[in-house]
Amino acid sequence: MPAVHLLNAAHVDALSCVHAAHSATDARTADHEHTVGLLAKHMAAHMGSSPDEAEAIGLAARLHDVGKMSIPPAILHKSGVLTPDQQVIMQGHALAGAKILQTAKFPLMRLASQIALEHHEHADGSGYPYGLRNNQTSMASRIVSLCDVYDALRRERSYKPGMSHEEVCQALSNGQGRITPDLFDDRVLSAFLENHKQLADVFDGSVLDIASG
Repeated sequence: MPAVHLLNAAHVDALSCVHAAHSATDARTADHEHTVGLLAKHMAAHMGSSPDEAEAIGLAARLHDVGKMSIPPAILHKSGVLTPDQQVIMQGHALAGAKILQTAKFPLMRLASQIALEHHEHADGSGYPYGLRNNQTSMASRIVSLCDVYDALRRERSYKPGMSHEEVCQALSNGQGRITPDLFDDRVLSAFLENHKQLADVFDGSVLDIASG
């Protein structure tokens, strides 16, 4: 994983301000982003990133869904399953987030922009917005991609029940519905499975913190 020299306090403050602005408009997504950031930081550290690198990836991951600010509320907050046309609109959040964040020139926000763009790309090329394959995306984005799916599967939504940690591990390992192991970088998936108990603790602790906050 390349060195990430970007934990400048002013830059961290700027990123936090963007996250706070997004949180004010979409608290549910903000809770998800917060937890994904914690999971990504833990994963990056487990995979050999330095403490500063892992911290940077975790911070940048908190903005992976910031492009959802551009999605019409009727679609973003729909209680049922999206129609195909609505799904296409929702998928636009990846490009929208990257464009929002790439206007800033400092490295932490550039990392956040890359993660926002690539976190729905899949190792097998079946993702969006560009259908990039595993070796065409950053390792940080591949880490966030798996953490994003893990958190989304664990959470209850109006259109689906939440899954247990054990159920999610089974789905990631062996496949279930649209989730298959081929979607994820082999190294990231292996690191997740090696460290899954600690990641479950990170998720559970984050949800408790949010619920009590």
